[in-house]
Amino acid sequence: MTVIPDVETQEVILPSGTLRLRLESATAPLNELPLDELLTYAVRRNPKRGFLFVSRVLGKHIPIPPEVAARTYRTLADALPQLHAPHFIGLAETATALGEGVFRAWLAGEEHRRGTFQHTTRYHTQAPLLLRFDEPHSHAPAHLVYDPGPEARAATELVLVDDELSTGTTLQNLAAAWLELHPHVSRVVLVSLTDWCPRRRDLAEALGLPVDFVSLTRGEFSFIPDPAWKPVALPAVVGNGADKTALLAAQSARYGHLTDVPTLEALGLTFQPTECVLVLGTGEYQYPAFALAGLIAPSVASCLWSATTRSPIVPGLAIRHTLSFADNVSDGISNYVYNVDPAAYSRILVGYEGACVPDPALMVALGPHAQAVRLSV
Repeated sequence: MTVIPDVETQEVILPSGTLRLRLESATAPLNELPLDELLTYAVRRNPKRGFLFVSRVLGKHIPIPPEVAARTYRTLADALPQLHAPHFIGLAETATALGEGVFRAWLAGEEHRRGTFQHTTRYHTQAPLLLRFDEPHSHAPAHLVYDPGPEARAATELVLVDDELSTGTTLQNLAAAWLELHPHVSRVVLVSLTDWCPRRRDLAEALGLPVDFVSLTRGEFSFIPDPAWKPVALPAVVGNGADKTALLAAQSARYGHLTDVPTLEALGLTFQPTECVLVLGTGEYQYPAFALAGLIAPSVASCLWSATTRSPIVPGLAIRHTLSFADNVSDGISNYVYNVDPAAYSRILVGYEGACVPDPALMVALGPHAQAVRLSV
């Protein structure tokens, strides 16, 4: 990969093609970090899209200290417009923790704030389904939104959170579906780590409401595929659509519930001050792993946090290590852990919900110092 920097533009040459980025850093008040400290790049195993922005502050594909994620949440929350009765929705699976983290940071910003949160999901359960929508460029496009309850449905502002805003189509699809059911909503806020949307005005006009855009950095990009690149075959990435009620936690952010992780004492976890710890979330169940890492970090030498994913990525560039194993929700598809070298840690904790016990093959690959920890209530 070759990155050619300029004051306002970057060109990133990938095996699959060339990314050209134009940054609006002069007009982005939240742009406290250079772009190369916010993200790096990889190649998707997805014929629809031959590139991937890999965030350095998200905690999904690159392990990070929990305080880095917490700072990101606070920065985005502090930049939100004034909100009176908002409902936040984080996008599965990459932005479930980001969405909940921004919501909790906003809630904690001032006394007497009230709002609600949920994240989208790709799992079918017996809970009342509110709506569904599509993420067109995704390897697994269908999203489900379960009924989060009367307080959320009475919200006057809708805050949608994703790791990246590219065309804006996904969040527009979700916003339009929500507004059709809730015409009393007066404002939509789109929150992302990076905002590349070229059609902000068109998106607002299509929704017919004021739309605010909040991000750490903003710009535009174009991608020119390399005709010599042969896309790697996309593995099975869509679940079997079976009812997952018995597997998933009954109290969950996908249903609009906020839950706290058990204490270290309740989990039976003790640590030595010299330990280097990694806490992994599993798929959509990521925020509780972040919260656990935050509890552990003050008492050990180092604590990082990341998560498993169903997203298939070509090894190389930002992806230095790859572990592949079976998903833990009985979908029969491969899941992955990226950039985790088990030898770098003295303890690895894999947090999971309900009966979604991690694949034994993953635990073996992570080594004898790995432990599965049920974090749901």
